[in-house]
Amino acid sequence: MSRFIKYHPRSNTYVIEKRAFFEEDLTLDGNVIVGQEVKFWKNFTVTGRLELGKDSIVRGNVKARSALICAGAKILGSIETVSELVLLDRAKINTAACQGDIRARPGCSLNSVKADGTLELIGKVNVGKVEPLTKVIIRAEESGFSSST
Repeated sequence: MSRFIKYHPRSNTYVIEKRAFFEEDLTLDGNVIVGQEVKFWKNFTVTGRLELGKDSIVRGNVKARSALICAGAKILGSIETVSELVLLDRAKINTAACQGDIRARPGCSLNSVKADGTLELIGKVNVGKVEPLTKVIIRAEESGFSSST
């Protein structure tokens, strides 16, 4: 397991190399940056901030203080965060719960979602069920272009 993980003590950050795989539950005390196409077959727990790499898959549940789920990543179980959850384009989540705000970019898919703060949907996002008392904001997709005259 540890052969795929490097630790940076000054920032208390673990870095998991791309295309790694983990067959057992994994718990890391600190921040975690996950490379592309990493596979987690069971649960993944992080005490700090999680950045789940592009096209990575977690078959179990995820817990973190805050999380950035990169493009094309999938969480087949649930994800629970304390402060913030951001889903980039085409991320797929079965169940998401956050004590803070959740932002989802175009192409994301969530079967069930609950945010104690605000759920912000940008562009076309597929949401199966929004739990009661979740405040929802829907925005058009941002073009990324600015016109100056």
